[in-house]
Amino acid sequence: MRKVILFAVTLMLLTVLSSASIHAQQVQQTVNIFAWTDKTSYKPGESGKLTIVIRNDRTDVDLILYNITIRYPWFTFTGDKWEGNDTITIGETLLKNGGVKTYSRTFTIPSDGRVASQMYGSQIIIVANVDKSPYSYTSYVPIYIKSVSYPMAIEDWDKMVTLLTVQVVLTIVCTIILAATIFLSARRPKVVLEGESEKNE
Repeated sequence: MRKVILFAVTLMLLTVLSSASIHAQQVQQTVNIFAWTDKTSYKPGESGKLTIVIRNDRTDVDLILYNITIRYPWFTFTGDKWEGNDTITIGETLLKNGGVKTYSRTFTIPSDGRVASQMYGSQIIIVANVDKSPYSYTSYVPIYIKSVSYPMAIEDWDKMVTLLTVQVVLTIVCTIILAATIFLSARRPKVVLEGESEKNE
């Protein structure tokens, strides 16, 4: 009996240890980028702060971080220059295994039509460039811009009102005709033949 219990305990321990090692092998070795804004939403023309935390979770190598590229949702070419992007030039900063670097950038939401293109929120794209393959890591951060109106013009609304009025009138007329038909068919006068009426007298 002791051998059976010892065998069962040993088998359980091996199962737990092997599942832990399999789980550890499935963890993806990557560079994680965590980022957030200082407020949950912004108005057009308002300024904000973006905080970026980069962590090297690759167990195989230390990395050199060259730069971080930030692309805001209002990124566009204005005719003479590109606006809505930012680059944090770091140089050759060593990002050791498990190492963490924190950066922050300020931004201003434009007050023109570039922010009106995204109805349900937008994303800030952050790319960290390093010296070893795959050479860049990307993260997406949501940003919400409130109080952006979406104008909608309805032309020829008077025709719609006329159509709805005609529909209501037709519905009322059809209801009256249907009610009259039911009423007249339910109250038929009794037909009496001439011969039968004389016998009754």
